[in-house]
Amino acid sequence: MLYEFSFSNYRSYKNETSIDFIAKPIAEFENSLINTGSTQLLPVCAIYGTNGGGKSSVLMAVKSLQTIVLSPLMQLAFMKKKNEKLSEITLEELNNNISVINEEAVHYKWDDESATKPTCYSVLFEVDECKYRYELKSFKDTITEENLYIEKDGIADALFGRDLESVYLCEELEGVDIENINEGLPLLSYIGMFKNIEKIDNVLRFFYHIQTINFDNPTSDRTIFVKSIERDKKRILNVVQSMGIDICDIRIEYEDDGKVKEVYTKHKLENGAHKELAFSEESSGTRKIFSILPVILSGMDKGKFFVIDELDAKLHPVLLQRIIELFTEPLVNTKGAQMLFTSHDMTTMSGKVFRRDEIWFSAINGHDESVLYSLVDFRKKNGKKVRNDEIYSKQYLEGRYGADPYLKQMINWEVQN
Repeated sequence: MLYEFSFSNYRSYKNETSIDFIAKPIAEFENSLINTGSTQLLPVCAIYGTNGGGKSSVLMAVKSLQTIVLSPLMQLAFMKKKNEKLSEITLEELNNNISVINEEAVHYKWDDESATKPTCYSVLFEVDECKYRYELKSFKDTITEENLYIEKDGIADALFGRDLESVYLCEELEGVDIENINEGLPLLSYIGMFKNIEKIDNVLRFFYHIQTINFDNPTSDRTIFVKSIERDKKRILNVVQSMGIDICDIRIEYEDDGKVKEVYTKHKLENGAHKELAFSEESSGTRKIFSILPVILSGMDKGKFFVIDELDAKLHPVLLQRIIELFTEPLVNTKGAQMLFTSHDMTTMSGKVFRRDEIWFSAINGHDESVLYSLVDFRKKNGKKVRNDEIYSKQYLEGRYGADPYLKQMINWEVQN
């Protein structure tokens, strides 16, 4: 479960920025919170803001760190298929064949100084009642600093630390051969590839459980949808019907070679008759619901952390709210799954849907940098907090929260020009 994610020098964010899932001491939807013992965590955080304000960059930063950590393991898995004698792979071969994916430069672009500094990431999370903090700094193809800490029963220890000059390993890791480790390979990934150490495996498990949902690949969506229907059709249909969608069954038609020929949805009409419709003829919103639900329901069973850009796109506000409620209803979200998403939908920006600490804004400040802040931390001009009975969406559209959605500029356009 995620407590906090921080980053700096990434895309439009120059200075350190944090998204915080630790619940603030406010009396709102307390029964929806995820209890970890001494700490209560938020099940969802929604980021609002203008196009170009930095919403998607927060999600991309999470995905970027996940890629840096997991891509070497994915490459090793590929090598394992090619080489049955994996245990005989030397460190030299590893250095030559496995490294971090060389992504495009992601540093802050509006000053020259940032191009000479590393991009920094820090994530605080819990796995099996232990809290971990993982820190990584990367500059071009080099890991300039990397640290891993663990805390259990109030006692914190360093598992390893690394910079360009030296490496520290705790007693449990002293047997790891790191003399000539590739500077572009995370130590976390390297240890996980060649040693079975529970604490390291737990950290990697957290990164594996970050689930990014992308709606831009309809072929992939259909494949996931079909496999999920075959495995979990009853539950998926129950959730769909609870959202007010009148689909009572799904039928999959196959070719002789086993490939999917067509998918049909069955509707019950007012006169009691049943009629089928090709899935491609359903509305884009219905198709999106069927593409997202199987992934979410399966991931919730494992307590995954979901990252979804523009969750509201093509969805009726009621359907969007129902998806949010999958996470905020403890009887449904029994494994502590969490979701970070961006949205432009105003109808769900409400105290009836969210706690104030679950609503976040991204905006460009007066120095051409993106900033990220939550509604619960926002202060009005008089220094007071936003109350939980105020109409958040109206005040947001009026530009009162800083993440101005252009309304005033549009209203005054004729005067200004």
